[in-house]
Amino acid sequence: MANTDSEPVWLTKGLKDLGFHETGKNQGIQKFIDQAHCGKLGDPWCAIWTNAKLEQSGIKGTRSPSSQSFRKDKNFVKLDKPALGAIAVYTRGKPSAGLGHVGFYMGETTTQVLTLGGNESDAVRKQFEPKSRLVGFFWPKSVDLPKGGAIKVKSEDGHPVGSVT
Repeated sequence: MANTDSEPVWLTKGLKDLGFHETGKNQGIQKFIDQAHCGKLGDPWCAIWTNAKLEQSGIKGTRSPSSQSFRKDKNFVKLDKPALGAIAVYTRGKPSAGLGHVGFYMGETTTQVLTLGGNESDAVRKQFEPKSRLVGFFWPKSVDLPKGGAIKVKSEDGHPVGSVT
């Protein structure tokens, strides 16, 4: 099923950050910290960046530097299926450890999810994450729910090839 929803504004703003690279160990991200209203230099910054793009779009984020904050924040709802720009939340290690990653859904293969995010290989980039670590897709309650549906992409060594359908 192809996703027919339009690109959310936070995704459009996020795509403009493609190519940003931190200047050291989680350094150089002050503009995202300021936009997100959370975090500090040295923090892992995937949730900071995700919150920054939401806040920059006029949507209150979780204001937490934790990737897992979108799972518990009352202003976000879990979606039944993916949607372009949905907030994809992943765990790392034991789910109860509170560690993980977060970014915006761009598409998927059979085993991986293509995410646009911050702190992906120390940069803002598109990167594949294993579906086995995916907790779910989340959406701001203040925005109309998307129709949603999987966006199929192909991967070759972790890089998309072909077109998104």
